[in-house]
Amino acid sequence: MLAGAGWVVAKTGGRLSDSLEVSQTAIGALLTAVTTSLPELVTTLAALRRGALQLAMGGIIGGNTFDVLFLSAADAAYRDGSLYHAVAMADLFWLVIGLAMTTVLLLGLVVRERQGIAGIGFESVGVLALYALGLTVQVLR
Repeated sequence: MLAGAGWVVAKTGGRLSDSLEVSQTAIGALLTAVTTSLPELVTTLAALRRGALQLAMGGIIGGNTFDVLFLSAADAAYRDGSLYHAVAMADLFWLVIGLAMTTVLLLGLVVRERQGIAGIGFESVGVLALYALGLTVQVLR
């Protein structure tokens, strides 16, 4: 069932890319990524509501770590050589945005604050701003 859902999401993303004349990278980075991350978001929010902060953080960090492992599986499944040689510039753009977000989060571990802009830490504001920047650049392309 889960594999079928993944297949449907991939096919839908491909069709959306074709019909909207938007790059597959944009669809993958914006729509498919959000769709596949929603269950993780719900799990995190449920853990936070129960007061299980470490469970929520572990789920986020562990989920992202596991997602990085998908690159190795995808590289093994890709039959035209190394997947990393097939990466387009648009993919590199999102990689840089992701690295910048990670850097901001690491800074948040070094410089701790209880409350910052809009009642949240500077790292949350920074990550939201970087994602908004990425969305803006992607839409304007």
